[in-house]
Formats: sequence, structure tokens, C-alpha cells
Amino acid sequence: MKRLLIAIAVGLVGSAYAQTHVTINGQLDTGLLKQTESDMHMMRNHDNLLRYKSTEELGNGTQAVFNLEHRWDSSDGARCFGNNAIDRLHDTPGVDWQGAANVGIQNPAWGRVLLGRVSNVSGENYSKVDPFIFDGIALSYGNMTVLSASQTPNSIRYDSPIWRGLRINASYSVGKGKRYSDYNKSYANDGFVLGAVYENSQFFLLADYERIQDSDKSWGWNAAAGLLFDDMTLTFGYHTHKISRAVMEKFFEEEHSLCQDSLTFGVKHTSGRNTFKITFNWARVDSEGDYHGHSKKYGFGYDYALSKHTTLYSILAYVDSSNGRVGRLYNTNGTASDSMTGINFGITHSF
Repeated sequence: MKRLLIAIAVGLVGSAYAQTHVTINGQLDTGLLKQTESDMHMMRNHDNLLRYKSTEELGNGTQAVFNLEHRWDSSDGARCFGNNAIDRLHDTPGVDWQGAANVGIQNPAWGRVLLGRVSNVSGENYSKVDPFIFDGIALSYGNMTVLSASQTPNSIRYDSPIWRGLRINASYSVGKGKRYSDYNKSYANDGFVLGAVYENSQFFLLADYERIQDSDKSWGWNAAAGLLFDDMTLTFGYHTHKISRAVMEKFFEEEHSLCQDSLTFGVKHTSGRNTFKITFNWARVDSEGDYHGHSKKYGFGYDYALSKHTTLYSILAYVDSSNGRVGRLYNTNGTASDSMTGINFGITHSF
């Protein structure tokens, strides 16, 4: 009898543990980069990523989930630093978990709710317009705003089920309520994003509106569309941001607000192991101060898939701005130059 009870107990414990699934995956990327006014150096095209994901069955189709993502520079092992504007607003530019760090509950019937550091809804949706997925020297101007952020801390996010091709995303971010005494400005405001994506086998449409947390109520919105073919995707997007004077003072010592508008056209064509990417970006910045003018970027990329998990890439980008101040915003190496050329080649391995 005792043996039977022990066997039943072990079976129940094993069954409970079997319902929890932890997945570890990610990617490694490194290459060589040469840009105007910069020496050649090693630089990733995509963020290096180590991701931990878990699901636990709670019954009736409901699952508990968590996501943890660590990002770093594979050339020297350093963690990613300063590539998220909201972290810099919070004076925490080098957080340990630069990617997602959240926990939540999901169900196919009503969707998913996450709490913690979540992917930015607006950036995640709008990345569909960019053949380079907001990475590398040819990334879209839609992700080169003063307040670009791939992750949003202190947030609750909701993702709906897909209803006949339509998906709704929303997030609410609690501000830290911090007053920045350097400029006697209060950035304290909560933030929110509301987005919608419709997609079928032939095209997609999307739109997002965002008020950015702790940014003195800076805001932005975007809209995009794409045509989907068997081996090709054609995309077009428009993006605008209004950046408050307080943010410009903190980042650029500029005593004026800034408005950024951008257009993106993209082409992605895949044939066998070969993928070709072309993008054209145009942007305009308006300010009563020094940041006023326009910029254009041309991006060309080629990927060759060595296997399902390993890809060789090469990218060429050229930026032409009306003046050096505008170039400082749109040159990926941050130089105050009215033009920049960059070439990047390397290897990406996913696991």
C-alpha cells in the first residue's frame, strides 16, 4: 500500500511539472562596420539576445507566462548601453535586462496580459514596414526618433486574440513621477499606446498612437500598409513625433520642442537562400532652434542563408541631410555631418 501511495504521489508531481514548459532561445550576431568619420570596428546588425520563456497550464486553456531577455554586444561582451530613450529618461541607460522582463496570463479566448518591462507596442507593430526590422545602419527613420524605445518599463500590456485578421494591442505605463532639477522641469506623466493591425494573405494595414511616459507628454502616431506576395513584400509607412522642450533640453540642450515626420518605403524579396532588401526613408524635423531641415536615407541589404539558423549578411546605407545638426539625429554613428555612408557585413546565428 505504501509503495502504491508513493507511486501515485510521484506520478502526480511529475504530471504537475510536465505542465510547465521553459524555452531558452536567442541569437548571436557580429560583423564589421565602416562608416564615414569612423574607423572600422566590430558591430552587430541585430541585438545579441538570450531569451527565457515559460508557460504553465492553469486549466481551461489559460496559461501563466513569463519572458526574460538579456541583450549584449558580442564584440566585447558588454551589455547594451543607451539604446533605449525611456531608460535614459529614467537615468538608467544600462539596465541588466535590456529586453523584455515581464510576467502575465494568456488564453486563446480573450488574449494576453503582461506586466513589467514589455515590448513597445508602437515600435513592434511599425517594424513591419521596415525590411531591416529596425536594426542596423539601414534601419527605418521610424525608429530613429529622439524618443525611440524598443522596450517600455513599468507597464501593463494587453494583446487581443486575432479576429478575422484584426489584432488590437494596448499598453499603459506608469511614470516615475521624477522631477529633473537640472532644468526645473517635471517629466512626470503616465504613458499609453493603442495599436491595431489587420493582416491577410495579400496585404496588411496598421496604425498606432502613443503618449510617451515621463516625457512631458511627448506623443507620436504612425500608419502603414504592405502588399504581400509569395516571395516579395512591398511596404509604405508614415510616422510623426512631437518631442517636448523638456526632453530636448535634457538630451540636446535645445530650448525648443521638436516635431519629426518620416516616410518609409521598403521592398523585400526572397528567392531560395537569397534575400534582397531595399529601403528609402525621408524625414523632416521642425524646431525654432538649430534642429531644422530634412534627411534622406537609402538602404540596400543582402542575406544568404547558410542553414535554417545561420545567415551571412551585407548592408550598404547612405544618408544625405540638409545640415550637420539634422545629420546628428539620423546618422547611426551620431556624427554631426550632412552625409554618411556605411557598410556592414557579418553573420547571424539563431538558436
